[in-house]
Amino acid sequence: MKNYAFKWIMQRLTAVILIPLTFWFVYQCVLLASYEYDQIRDFFISKINASLFFILIMSMLYHAKLGNETIVEDYVTSYNLKKISKFTISTLTYLTMILTTISLFNIISS
Repeated sequence: MKNYAFKWIMQRLTAVILIPLTFWFVYQCVLLASYEYDQIRDFFISKINASLFFILIMSMLYHAKLGNETIVEDYVTSYNLKKISKFTISTLTYLTMILTTISLFNIISS
């Protein structure tokens, strides 16, 4: 038996995390539209903003990964295609998470 209950709980948990963070991010994007480059860099250097942005991106990527894997499990009938698709989804998700982490740390350390 696969761990469907864990995936279901994690999907709901990431959704709950994403709700307030999405409102925060949309509000910040409206403000950032009028900022200059240095002001935007200062925004991301702030520990609170950087942390909230990091949590938002990681939750969003993991939430999307779980959703895409569920779609593949439910609708792809070929075992090999299912395996390749889930591997590709996982690889791209974790690669994007790593690149996001490196980018954010580069911004913070500058």
